[in-house]
Amino acid sequence: MQSTPETIWIHRSYQSQFDLLGAMASEIAQAFVARGYDARLVDIAEEESPTEGVFVFLNTPQAIEQLPPALFVPGSNLSAVQVHVDHPFALPDSLLDQWTRRVGLEGFRLMLPCLDDVHLLRTRFPGLVHSWMPHGIPRESLCDADALTCEAFDERAFDVVVTGSVRSQEAIDQGLGQLDVPVQTMAKEIAHLMIKEVHLGYVAAVDLVMGSRGVITGSWEAQKYLWGLVIAMVNRHRRIETVKAMQGLKVGVFGSEAWQAHCMGTVKYAGEVCYAQCAGAFARGRVGLAWGPTQFVHSYSERIMQAMAGGACVVADDRLLVRRDFNGAASPGGDSARLFDWANPQAARAAVDAQLGDVEGSVAMAQRGRALVEKRCLWEHRVDGMVEWLGLAGRLEAG
Repeated sequence: MQSTPETIWIHRSYQSQFDLLGAMASEIAQAFVARGYDARLVDIAEEESPTEGVFVFLNTPQAIEQLPPALFVPGSNLSAVQVHVDHPFALPDSLLDQWTRRVGLEGFRLMLPCLDDVHLLRTRFPGLVHSWMPHGIPRESLCDADALTCEAFDERAFDVVVTGSVRSQEAIDQGLGQLDVPVQTMAKEIAHLMIKEVHLGYVAAVDLVMGSRGVITGSWEAQKYLWGLVIAMVNRHRRIETVKAMQGLKVGVFGSEAWQAHCMGTVKYAGEVCYAQCAGAFARGRVGLAWGPTQFVHSYSERIMQAMAGGACVVADDRLLVRRDFNGAASPGGDSARLFDWANPQAARAAVDAQLGDVEGSVAMAQRGRALVEKRCLWEHRVDGMVEWLGLAGRLEAG
């Protein structure tokens, strides 16, 4: 394996739901290549490990042995970038702890699209250098702009398309059953509080419920312990209640099999789609109900961009960064998404009905959304920002 200090090695092999991480790794590599850089996909479990350049990995690996040994050699010419597409609590903290014990965090950088609770990182991982990098999507996800017409809008298979997963109630009950009864009660209270107050993040809700009783305040380990279960409860409630409110419209639900029991009447389960097919799924709906990730309350994921790329008229839950990056000054011709209060499922229905009742306005919004994504949200637009922030401008010379 030959390389130069200018080579960007992107780990390509992952085990992730809906093939998300592997697809993103490939998309990032293609974006670097499209911008003229020497970027290569690599699987160090099967190929020779890189010794120079920049090694990029997403979310995982969980074990430090799965990383190139050169990262832990003093004075190494190989540095690492972790692109973490989840909440900070999903970080593999044991890996970062081992990294710190070996060589500190020199040569390691973290990039993440989540701005929620990033204040936790500095206290949990002193010396960690991190930066916000919004999600991106590949150019291939963009629909044909000329096909966004009122006639084509009317011919789409569904009034509304939603994508995403929900946890089964059985799995949630099993998780709750592993907790002591007082902790079960507090976990449910945290979830109910987040459902009612949609802009209240998990950490703040934990403080209000558990900190007020002197249980935990500011403990990374204790907060992380309940995080996944609470988020699963909130996620299940919000998404199912929102879809129920769409009854009477032709709705296509693309996601995990746990949806099937809740798809009846005019709400149809359309099956699982992998991450790379999401824009195509949204292209089948007049309205793309592009709700944000439950583990964030202010940040957003790639879903809203995929819906816009697919040419759907986007209806999304109201989030600070969505307002900032897709509406108002960010979209001077008019908003690119119609927002609703996720505490009220009927607000989502009203927003969808308003867009379905205004075909010309909805097509215009879909056109604005697609244009905004093409102009600002493709992975290739993230390359220059990554290169500049990582201090690689002098080493990575685009051809």
